[in-house]
Amino acid sequence: MIARVFALTLCAAVVCALPAFAAEEETAAPEAPAYLAPVRVWGVVTRLENGAVLLKNSNENDPYHEVILHLAETTPVVDAVTGLPLDRELRNGETVYAWVGPAMTLSLPPQATAEVVVANIPADFGAPQYYQVAQIKTRMYADKSSPLIAVEVAVTSGLGLKIEEPGLRITVQAELLPWKTRQIVQMEDLQPGSQFLAWTDSHGQVTRVLLFPYAYRTWLRYDGYGGIDMPGEGFPKTPNGYLTVAAKETEEEVLLPIRAVAEAAGYTVNWVPGQGAVVTDGENLVFSVLPGQDVARTADGETWLTGNCYFEKGTTYLPAIDLVRLLNLFPVY
Repeated sequence: MIARVFALTLCAAVVCALPAFAAEEETAAPEAPAYLAPVRVWGVVTRLENGAVLLKNSNENDPYHEVILHLAETTPVVDAVTGLPLDRELRNGETVYAWVGPAMTLSLPPQATAEVVVANIPADFGAPQYYQVAQIKTRMYADKSSPLIAVEVAVTSGLGLKIEEPGLRITVQAELLPWKTRQIVQMEDLQPGSQFLAWTDSHGQVTRVLLFPYAYRTWLRYDGYGGIDMPGEGFPKTPNGYLTVAAKETEEEVLLPIRAVAEAAGYTVNWVPGQGAVVTDGENLVFSVLPGQDVARTADGETWLTGNCYFEKGTTYLPAIDLVRLLNLFPVY
């Protein structure tokens, strides 16, 4: 039940899908709850005076038959054929695909901010689809000619909620491209939380991946039984190569130790009288919090927590949902 509460509250904080591959142990892992995923909308563009665009498609039964789309300064607008950046001024009359968070305004038509837009789509062309990695499995496949390395990712699908098993298979034959940089992208750059567009051929094989900059500090995995695994340097590691942090479970929530998790993610933690646990990134304040309080102080001001900061035997804890959000971590269930 604790694991379920943890996952349910996390999906209220981040728009992603988390669980992936079934546990092999005899004892079944806690049941995974329903997750929110980015929603794909599409339609013909009508530019509006306020800089937004109206998307209207031909399917009147589509709940997103009409959507007002806003583009943030950081919203990628991608050429469907080449994967290159396009002019952000979408043309009247063209058809585009866009992926938005599931939270939309209640207005008619609903309004949302695009996470990514795909435009310049030729007729009868298989446009790329947008995904976010929930979990990764790497396997070696052998064929008659040569070994084939494949990364199998359990993903959130832009077509709606869909956790795939074994997932989207990306092999070394796929072309891997970075977004707006000349850096070389490798299979190892795909990690939990990675966001990308994938092109597929007529057989469903991924032919090209356009990888966007990683939007999180790092990721952490909750095992459902009181343990947290994280990538990290300079800490004791388990056989799987990850730092393991013990979570503190109560009847209502999962609490994580601030120092252990924050330092594993590369932050600095100090105890300052009157401020409590102070987490910094270089010279920049990330947050500070005092035991017994349900408010954290950040560089942008105060932010409410879902529960109180907790102190026990020299260790300061925060509810998992709050610590994940404040440290910008991607949670893997």
